[in-house]
Amino acid sequence: MKKVFFSLFLFSSLILLTNCGNSDNQEDTSNKDLKEEVKISTSEETVEINGVKHFIKKMGEGEILLVLHGGPGLFHDYLVPHFQNLAKDYQIVFYDQRGCGKTEFPQDTLSINIETYVEDLEAIRIHLKLDKLNLVGHSWGSLLAVTYAKKYPNNLNRLILVSPAPGNSDYFDQTFTNMQQKRSDADTKELVQTMMSAAFEKREESAFKKAIMLGDKVNLVEQNSITELYKPMNFNENSANNLMLVNSLLERTYFNLNVIEGLEVIKCPTLIVFGDLDNVPFASTQAIHENIKNSNLEIIKKSCHYPFFETPKEFNTVIENFLDPEYEQ
Repeated sequence: MKKVFFSLFLFSSLILLTNCGNSDNQEDTSNKDLKEEVKISTSEETVEINGVKHFIKKMGEGEILLVLHGGPGLFHDYLVPHFQNLAKDYQIVFYDQRGCGKTEFPQDTLSINIETYVEDLEAIRIHLKLDKLNLVGHSWGSLLAVTYAKKYPNNLNRLILVSPAPGNSDYFDQTFTNMQQKRSDADTKELVQTMMSAAFEKREESAFKKAIMLGDKVNLVEQNSITELYKPMNFNENSANNLMLVNSLLERTYFNLNVIEGLEVIKCPTLIVFGDLDNVPFASTQAIHENIKNSNLEIIKKSCHYPFFETPKEFNTVIENFLDPEYEQ
């Protein structure tokens, strides 16, 4: 169980972290130096996709960027504050994946698999009435994005992979080892104690969130900033149980998936963003880059697995330059 639980934080998309109901009124202090403060419109809807009611949030106006959160098992909230700056030029669309966050948990647990997640994504493209997607994936969301891209390469306009999760099981094992080495003995002890507590077993929010933050803080350069990163994330017994169950059901996918194979079918312009201090081996991200022929790899210094949180100015500049080569800071 420990390995499965720890692995969640490798993929946590982004991973990924905002108050859905009040995001249009919140001040994004990490990004406020990038552009003048402007009002950002938001909307929410619930749409039945392949028999499951999916929660979709839209932020901003303009060309659509569809963003995939990490996990597996997390939800989109953590990403919202850090994409507000891009929402001044684009419409950012988030959705909670099947069984995650505000999206319904399916009656058939066998549908919790990457193939179904790909088909959900394709159905959302159709729902949004888009001929081609501008698709952004963070961590686990990057694995989902490239799996979709391999099946539906002609349905993509541009692809952005942010801190991609390990491309195969060997790189996953290396990542897990890197995370263990960064975690202090005190944090390891406290994490084990928290996970063994009655409060955690009851999925009480304080204990559950504490365990997640203790596990995930090694994915930040400044580990003490984990509280700020997770400020937008709220858990209840239902969302916590669903998170754990989705993560468990998908473990066979991310332990055995080799996304590096077959990437040559992806022809759309692709941007890969990688923090130079990420626990995911650089060789994994480099292999993804080398196998997507029309891809650029941008390395952001002094950043780990959450570059949009840790180095927002650099992150936004890289994204804007890719989307609009004539963009000026």
